[in-house]
Amino acid sequence: MAYPNNLAEYRMMLSAESETDSMSKLGLFQAFSRLYEHDRELLDDILAIDTNAQLPVANYIQSMVCEQQVYIVSNLVTGKSKRFCSTDSLWTIGRDPRQSDIAIPDKRLSRCHAALQYSPAQGFVLSDLESTNGTYVNGNKLQRVYALRDGDRIRIGSSLFYFFNCGADTSHGDTSANAIDSTEGGGKTTIH
Repeated sequence: MAYPNNLAEYRMMLSAESETDSMSKLGLFQAFSRLYEHDRELLDDILAIDTNAQLPVANYIQSMVCEQQVYIVSNLVTGKSKRFCSTDSLWTIGRDPRQSDIAIPDKRLSRCHAALQYSPAQGFVLSDLESTNGTYVNGNKLQRVYALRDGDRIRIGSSLFYFFNCGADTSHGDTSANAIDSTEGGGKTTIH
């Protein structure tokens, strides 16, 4: 940008910037006018885009193991992170708040659908509580129990969420709890 030496130069510079800015706005207006004439729905969609909108946060359960305290943090209930403590390291998931620690308003969930339990030997284990619509881990139907790993994708009812492990050592020597048996169910993969 040039620095004006006198008022006349400054006036000319302002009018040049204003003219350039005006021409740019006019060109943009003409482009949108043509778009409006040819495809009004597309223009409405473009104008409806909110550039300040936040991306949706994935639903999750995060396990926390800190010395002698074990708890989980989840956004499944309200959409906001909430801490769930349990004296016996067991959390139930379902639609009925009287029977479930984590109550999700989902008609496809059983009243007490699944359970998440922590033991120092196996880590966090997910089990289906004989629910009507089943529990799925990484797309595979769970039959009994499954030792969860960081990043596992879980679906119960209409709810899809991720499991994240934070805290104590997550590598457990015995991985038989999360073995997959693909011989059951007529070709469908089943997790035991």
